[in-house]
Amino acid sequence: MRGMNQDAATSTDTARRRNPRGQGDRLRAEILAAVARLLDEKLMDNALPVSLREVAREVGIAAPSMYLHFADKDQLAHAVAEDGYQRVVAAMREADIRAADHGADAGGRLRAQANAFCAFAAAERGVIRVMFGHDASSFGEPAQEHPARVLWQQWADAVHACEREGLRWPDGAESAALLLWSALFGRFALWTSTFGRHDQSELTVFVDRVVDAVLRDGNR
Repeated sequence: MRGMNQDAATSTDTARRRNPRGQGDRLRAEILAAVARLLDEKLMDNALPVSLREVAREVGIAAPSMYLHFADKDQLAHAVAEDGYQRVVAAMREADIRAADHGADAGGRLRAQANAFCAFAAAERGVIRVMFGHDASSFGEPAQEHPARVLWQQWADAVHACEREGLRWPDGAESAALLLWSALFGRFALWTSTFGRHDQSELTVFVDRVVDAVLRDGNR
């Protein structure tokens, strides 16, 4: 067995040109470059990070029962993402209604929806990764609308409501909606993956600043 391992190692080494002695840094760089290539390939892998069997065990059902609802992991990923988009939009709509009931104008309602989006993202980090971490082309048939469309429409409607109250953006309301959504999601991604601090009040402060900036831009 040892001889076989040595042969395998030798054949692997000879598959690429050996670096001259003393050039270990070059090999290290090649290793890191290989990892980068593999990571790029993994980004195209749309499989859920859990198996259908694991999900069945978590639910407390027999694994074959999963296939009565989902043919494979891709179908399950689509369902998870679609459900996530529907739930975050429902949370935003509820926040919009509550704000309106308290007499908020369209800007205040937009702020409430932005906070609801971030609160959902913070509470559902795994679902958010599935919602935004998959290639859009993997969801359903080619002609099927991507489930993110419902969330985009919610952002656009919220900003158009501000427009109906007199705000005008240099590049239009939908450009402002895209800017807001991108800024909030980008800040959430940084908040959840870096710096080791997960104080949700940081997100609230950021939401206020971004919404303020978007509304100011609409007043120009």
